[in-house]
Amino acid sequence: MKIAVFSDSHGQGWRINEVLSKLAEIDCLVFVGDKFADLKDVDLDELGVVAVRGNHTFNPDLPREKLVEIAGQKIFVTHGDNYSIKRGLNSIYYRAQELEADIVIFGHTHSRFIKEEEGILFFNPGSISLPRDGAAPAYGIIEISDGNITAEHYDFTKEDLKVRKQE
Repeated sequence: MKIAVFSDSHGQGWRINEVLSKLAEIDCLVFVGDKFADLKDVDLDELGVVAVRGNHTFNPDLPREKLVEIAGQKIFVTHGDNYSIKRGLNSIYYRAQELEADIVIFGHTHSRFIKEEEGILFFNPGSISLPRDGAAPAYGIIEISDGNITAEHYDFTKEDLKVRKQE
């Protein structure tokens, strides 16, 4: 199972579409907020989507958090602002324990983050549009195979931007 993870697009949903057009064999897209309307620009045919709203998404029909099972792993998905993620993992960690989550996917900080804490993988893909960590805009890929989990960050590169400008 290959999962593409995006956060904090803030009006630049075309970037998600650009990434997805270049990735092979994505089974699921996880979007952890800010700005859900950006997904209207994304070609979602035959792609499972898990999405939550962020602090800049004003859609009451979209949940603030979600617990899903994918490939036998419990994944807790939230934007992170409601867990004071900018101050550390404490609140989100205890919520993940309550939910017996294997993986926590969050955003809000606009910074890439990956850490395993007592058997729980915490993953923030960074921002696909407005990074705050001094790195390029980013997204993530999580792969789950036979109970093994790998997670990586990828840059949204200058080449991707050139393609958009040529359109």
